Amino acid sequence: MNITVDRRSRSARRIEDRIREIGDHAGQLAARHLGGRVPQVEIALTDGNGVARLVQDADIALAGRTTWRRRTVGRVADHWHARHAFAATALTPRGALVAINASRNSDLRELDRTLIHELGHAVQLNQPGARDRHVTYLRQQYGITPHSKTDQREYERLIDIREQQAENLEALARQLPGH
Repeated sequence: MNITVDRRSRSARRIEDRIREIGDHAGQLAARHLGGRVPQVEIALTDGNGVARLVQDADIALAGRTTWRRRTVGRVADHWHARHAFAATALTPRGALVAINASRNSDLRELDRTLIHELGHAVQLNQPGARDRHVTYLRQQYGITPHSKTDQREYERLIDIREQQAENLEALARQLPGH
């Protein structure tokens, strides 16, 4: 796992140290529980605006060329959601990006739950066929390739299922060192 600090906060160093301490173990727990493997993960410590920006940049890198208008509309919607989010996971060409909102994760116990949750999403998106299906969804979301409403609803139901699975993983945080 590679850790970068996109925006410094008062607790960034503490959070970075904790991620280095538990990151690999959290990934192994998530992978074992979900029956998959952890892809190459880059972790970025940032703030709410940075979470939205980094995730959208990663999504666009996979989805392909899109209009500035679609990017702007997407950024406004993502900004509102990510500003309050603890973290978000996105696919990258080489693996996955986990953008962590440092200001929302200053409590290290909360960080443990957030990290295992997001690494669970990385494992889910690394399962056979999941990457291609997610890229297809992104291309539809950015208006590059149209799809039916049925396909969109089906994938959004899958997103809900994945979210529930990741929330269930949070209980495994008690097994992390120092928790």
